Amino acid sequence: IFVTFAWGIYLLDHYDEDDNFHGADDLSVGQFLVRNIAMPHVQRLYHTVPPAVVGVGGGGVNAGPVASGAIVGANGYVITTLHSVSNLPEISVQVATTAGIRRFPAQVVKTIPGHDLALLKMQTTEKFLHFRMADVQTVVPGQQVFAFGRNMAGAPLVRQGLVQSADAPLAVGATQITHLLRSDAVYSWEQTGGPLVNAQGDLVGINIAATGPTGKVEGFTVPAQVIVSHLQDVVRFKKG
Repeated sequence: IFVTFAWGIYLLDHYDEDDNFHGADDLSVGQFLVRNIAMPHVQRLYHTVPPAVVGVGGGGVNAGPVASGAIVGANGYVITTLHSVSNLPEISVQVATTAGIRRFPAQVVKTIPGHDLALLKMQTTEKFLHFRMADVQTVVPGQQVFAFGRNMAGAPLVRQGLVQSADAPLAVGATQITHLLRSDAVYSWEQTGGPLVNAQGDLVGINIAATGPTGKVEGFTVPAQVIVSHLQDVVRFKKG
């Protein structure tokens, strides 16, 4: 509760309409943790990350989320999975705030079918807590990670786990995706499109929940360096 309250005060103190202002550059989960907590504790991470995790759904008033998403830019850029939004005539992004869930209309800015990614832009001038990109080159099997998402009611989901492999393939429909991470932190379909983060709160990648041979959910993640390579022409990513 304290972290969430402090985050709200921090946003108000640093708000500015100019997207290039100093405050917007500092509105990242990782920066907030370092600025306010010298050595982030897991429970503090659980409280600090969710404001940057969104629900993504249709534009109807009562439409619930069909996937999760991660805010990657202070001015409202969101990354989610392409298959989750490809058939939606309208898209809304559901953001958790201290006043409850707020819905913002969003548009698709760019898609990367080869990695099942969609970049959305919320149609608002408000500023948002967002993720820095982790250095995935240092990610190794056995590393601790945290998979976040939002359920159908908008409540946050999180599970702590480990990176199981760093170069896994996955078939999504007719698309064969390569160079993915595998992690047991992803356990629910509702984490699809949500962020996989490290202990510093930086974005390791975007999650894809898939059905394994036994019928159970298996977790895959499109790593941060793939995201940056595809979308850096649109979003000015910050790195942890």
